[in-house]
Amino acid sequence: MLTFCRRFVPLLFCLASLASASDAKPLAPAIQANDNRLPAGELKHGVLTVQLEMVQATWYPEEDGGPSLSVYTFAEKGKSPQIPGPLLRIAEGTKVDAQIHNALPVAMFIRGLQAHDASNAEAVLIAAGATVDFHFTAQAPGTYYYSARSTKMSLHDIGVLSIIEDLSMGEGPFGIESQLEGGFIVDQPGAVPNDRVFMITNWMAGVITPPFREVVVINGKSWPYTERLSYRTGDSTHWRLINTSISDHAMHLHGFYFEVNSVGQQDQDRFYSADQVPHVVTQHLDPGETASIAWTPDRPGNWLLHCHMTAHMSSETAAAVFAGSHASDHDSPHHSGGMGGLILGITVSGPKLSSVPISAPAPRTLQLFVREKPATRFSLARMGYQIQENGAKETSNPPPFPGAPLVLTRGEPTEITVINQLKEQTAVHWHGIELESYNDGVPGWSGDLPQITPPIPPGGSFVARMTPPRAGTFIYHTHWHDVAQLTSGLYGPLIVLEPGQKFDPALDKIFIVSREGPDEGGSPLVLNGTPQPPPLLLKLGTKYHLRFIDIGTNDSDVTVSFLDDKAQPIQWRAAAKDGWTLPAAQSTMRPAKQPITVGETYDFDLIPDRPGEFKLQVSMRFLKTIISQSVTVR
Repeated sequence: MLTFCRRFVPLLFCLASLASASDAKPLAPAIQANDNRLPAGELKHGVLTVQLEMVQATWYPEEDGGPSLSVYTFAEKGKSPQIPGPLLRIAEGTKVDAQIHNALPVAMFIRGLQAHDASNAEAVLIAAGATVDFHFTAQAPGTYYYSARSTKMSLHDIGVLSIIEDLSMGEGPFGIESQLEGGFIVDQPGAVPNDRVFMITNWMAGVITPPFREVVVINGKSWPYTERLSYRTGDSTHWRLINTSISDHAMHLHGFYFEVNSVGQQDQDRFYSADQVPHVVTQHLDPGETASIAWTPDRPGNWLLHCHMTAHMSSETAAAVFAGSHASDHDSPHHSGGMGGLILGITVSGPKLSSVPISAPAPRTLQLFVREKPATRFSLARMGYQIQENGAKETSNPPPFPGAPLVLTRGEPTEITVINQLKEQTAVHWHGIELESYNDGVPGWSGDLPQITPPIPPGGSFVARMTPPRAGTFIYHTHWHDVAQLTSGLYGPLIVLEPGQKFDPALDKIFIVSREGPDEGGSPLVLNGTPQPPPLLLKLGTKYHLRFIDIGTNDSDVTVSFLDDKAQPIQWRAAAKDGWTLPAAQSTMRPAKQPITVGETYDFDLIPDRPGEFKLQVSMRFLKTIISQSVTVR
């Protein structure tokens, strides 16, 4: 939804009543951030009794007592209001006696207080000043949530047509109503909860009158005020992610893969069978979607979980809402590298548990130059990466757009000296690579005290060391949260091959989806650096390995397709996701149509089995085809 708003402001004439940051004096009481550790209500003899209220109060998305917004939210009766709302957590088979009082000046529709027994419960209307009782028995263990809105629309109804057609929605669910949600977890009988629940919410304004403004939070707070998580190496870590914002998100974990055990919505949760569990570093969450994930850290240091949409991990977004309350982008000690928004900081302590070679060979040495490329009659001014083996003669050629493939070998120790020839600071993140925290590339955060990764100053350098443990498709890109650096070209494919394997661009095809410039300005989507990619010629009966990468700014809803002359997907075989080679049960032939979000990579094997004309298409959810590359098979 955020992606839609940023690209199609002229179409959203019907949203002129969106909420804006309040200039009024804060209302009492103050809203407390809810870390979702303490369940609400009283559980006795298999019955949960809970009393909730809907109230208007003052929310501090950042520092308590700092910039504030007046919003509606939930509170447990007799207690402070919370964002997200009070957590409901019970075992399957528990009877629930819930009472909700509406202390707001408008009627509200309540969703999600139900048995989760596969029947779609209707929204319940609670008039202003009224109280309604809910009675049901919890069924179907899973990750759910409850919510309230003044309109009958649910999160899954939110889209282009419903927004334009429903002129009565007013401020909700974007502004004052945007925080009316709470987690609802149903556990297996007898289970002892050992997980954390993280709810993503957002507040939006300024769609009609720029600048567009948004506050994005996890459990009621925005980085750098989000909770800091601490673990030991070897800890079995379980998280539940609940996206009750009206935007989709691309949740990326640095340094580690995580298992996705289930994906669901407000009224159902779908668990993967053991042989179908995905292993990923980035998980897409639609509005209203949930996911339960698990991972085990085996290396100490500081790590991040964050949304990979630049609008959701940059301090610029919050600064636009709370004008004058922030230091400049990269000067604040609280905003490492200009970060802000949907970010959780994770500190892992303890010994390294992953295996270390007894006698490592001498490392391969590379240089990665970060350079400027002046504008010409035919191209924009850019920044870019150039790669060379250590000791090779330095080239004066302009950097390519996007960066050339950085090809490494599984198990080979590698040192990459990043040399900054820009006029500003930068940093490089090796997206998806399992490496030591200090080399992860987040300035002011990566590493472990007293050794914290510094930014790379103009004229300076940084040596990143890694030994890739697996072959696959990854990304190298700037982690300096300035949209201009990313959209100027500071990204490229990072390909890790098996020992003895050679990269053959004739058979190994890379497709990078990105932006030609900041998308807030209407910059076109590009494929391999151009909105009009040249024709591609493939040979009949030849096996090709296709690598897809989405490193756009806010392009979280892209789909790539390989279509025949009748615009129907052909068949290809799934090979990998985020660099993780798929097991046999998942490496199947399937239609050549794949959604891909920001920070994801997908690999497919394709053997053309008939000659003819085909198309590789890049499209987006709410639009017609954006890019079409012609493919001829002979």
